[in-house]
Amino acid sequence: MVAGALGPADAASSSDSGLGNEDVAPVTHTLALRTSQSEPSSEDDGSELSHVPDAADLPEEVRDASGSPPGRDVVTTDRYRDVFGDLQLHDAMLEMFCQAAQLGGDLFGDNVADTAVMTEEQIELMEARATALGVHSLQTLYGHINTSKVHRLVRHLGDELRGPGNLWEVDTSENEKLHSSFKRMSHRSNKRGPTVALQMMRCDEAQSSVLRELREADVAATAQESPDPSRGGGNDGTSAEPPTLTEQLSFTGRGRREYIGNVRLSPGLGQVGVLLGLGDGDSVTVHRTARIMARFEWGATTVVQRVRAASSFMGKPWFSSVRYEAPDGGTKWGRARLVLRSIGGTRRSCIVVQRLRRVEARPGCVLSRFGCVRLAWDFEADTDVHPALELVDATRVLRVEDLQVDWFDLSDRLGLFATPANQSPTAEERHAARFFTNVFYPWTSRSLRPGF
Repeated sequence: MVAGALGPADAASSSDSGLGNEDVAPVTHTLALRTSQSEPSSEDDGSELSHVPDAADLPEEVRDASGSPPGRDVVTTDRYRDVFGDLQLHDAMLEMFCQAAQLGGDLFGDNVADTAVMTEEQIELMEARATALGVHSLQTLYGHINTSKVHRLVRHLGDELRGPGNLWEVDTSENEKLHSSFKRMSHRSNKRGPTVALQMMRCDEAQSSVLRELREADVAATAQESPDPSRGGGNDGTSAEPPTLTEQLSFTGRGRREYIGNVRLSPGLGQVGVLLGLGDGDSVTVHRTARIMARFEWGATTVVQRVRAASSFMGKPWFSSVRYEAPDGGTKWGRARLVLRSIGGTRRSCIVVQRLRRVEARPGCVLSRFGCVRLAWDFEADTDVHPALELVDATRVLRVEDLQVDWFDLSDRLGLFATPANQSPTAEERHAARFFTNVFYPWTSRSLRPGF
């Protein structure tokens, strides 16, 4: 929002339009690409990303802007053009925040296969990203910022990572989490003092351990619900390995039987009978949640995820976005609209999704360069009012996906104050709507209590 308020009113194409390919792999930083493609000068050893300039090294217009928010004139400076090229100011701000999110994910081990091992190559990459964020982007946009946190991030990140060998020994997030629970407990108590504080923190640790054991017991019990030993155990009370595949999960639960004629009345589900090959008098068993064993493309250990499709879940609608396998082995996206436990008289765990399709990225799009995939609703015909439906077995669902609105496109079409909530759900708007996958969302992360 800040970037949009301060950026120039007119939109121009970026010189990086060739990087706006939706299939391109995430990059570390635009400057890193430009630096690797340029020849170092006689006074430059090619290690620009590791150089932290002093205040005297910065242009006068940048030094004078220290501590003040960026203005329109910053885009006319030579330093801005060296760092961001022809990017608009709002895109430069977005790039800086993407760099911060990317570096934060590196530090917390987000969305990587192995969170317990950090290689020298990864550390060097994080050093380059820290310099690109703290020196080039931050100090170009906000002037010379000389704070202890920026200094430690730029100068000492690599040494800290190589010294302790891991991050969780100096991780304070556990204490912050305990502090939050302690405050809630403290408000309900009439006692004060350090002894009570310590007791409450221990209570939270015990509570967390109990909840974790209950989750583990639930997974183990799920594995024993299947009568087929090859699918996770039997009902004879013998121990079973935790499930690793969706087909090993049971899909029992309290559902409700609905006639197709009634299901078709829900918005967007008018063609569900045709999709399932059933008439209005046939019935299906509908549930609000489907459990899957998520499969992560970065190779992390599988975990149980819940795909929800409910018009009212705790008072609000909840329709999960999912990434799933196409019949040809490719990857597709959709929004879950109906969780089924049986079709006609056949027991089956499946999901009816509204399809999404890949669309071409906006030229010079920052999010696309960082690996976000741009999507739009998929329609069978241009005259359709609602997106096309597809029946997806639970075993084909790879994982839940976090989708965000393409705010640049939305505000460009409907104005600065437009949001999905204040727009009428018309067919024209559905055809024009654009979304992005969120590559920064931490689906897997480093454990706060790692075991050794």
